Amino acid sequence: MVAKLSIQNPGALTDAIDALEKLASESVLRQATVAGARVIFYEVKLRVPVGAISYERKGTKHYPGFLRDHILIAYEDENSVEGLRASYIVTWGKEAFYGRFIEHGTSKMGAQAFLRPAYDATKNAAAEAFGEVIDRKVKELTSGK
Repeated sequence: MVAKLSIQNPGALTDAIDALEKLASESVLRQATVAGARVIFYEVKLRVPVGAISYERKGTKHYPGFLRDHILIAYEDENSVEGLRASYIVTWGKEAFYGRFIEHGTSKMGAQAFLRPAYDATKNAAAEAFGEVIDRKVKELTSGK
């Protein structure tokens, strides 16, 4: 059995292919990934322990909430593939390096994990945020907006 393909509206097919290329663009993937990362970011900021005292270390003043104020979303070049995958992480800035000691603990203090629990609590919502951006872009690209 031989199937025949007949294209009734070649312009519409070309437009649909162009829309798919735009949808799979690195820009759209980054937007969607950042939307998911923001969900986790806000949860991390809610869960990060806040100290009770201020102190100064190497000329930098650390106040209660310093670590929380230095939580950020960073593009992760190592796990990203240009045009295919954009990877972002929620982490702390280098001036709040001690976040790793709080998250994982040390030989002198127990862990007060906040990153992993925030991720576990929001991973489904982050995936939904990612999907919502993709859905919105599909609608934009297929309706001519």
